[in-house]
Amino acid sequence: MMLLSGCSSPIENTQVSVITLLPPLGLISRCHKPQVIGKTPAETAADDVPRLKVALADCARQVDDYLTWRADQAMTLTP
Repeated sequence: MMLLSGCSSPIENTQVSVITLLPPLGLISRCHKPQVIGKTPAETAADDVPRLKVALADCARQVDDYLTWRADQAMTLTP
């Protein structure tokens, strides 16, 4: 019968600590969503401005999601 010497030695317990570092709060800020009040040049470019507003809304949503996540993480990390 063959004995495995690796199996006979005791297993030492190891404590693992998870360190979570969050980016600084000021690194990301909310996007500014400007109001568009057209009164020509073709009602302020009827095609470009709506696309700009959609892009800004997407940016703001992503930043809001990040800031919400960061706040949740900060509360989880607070003892």
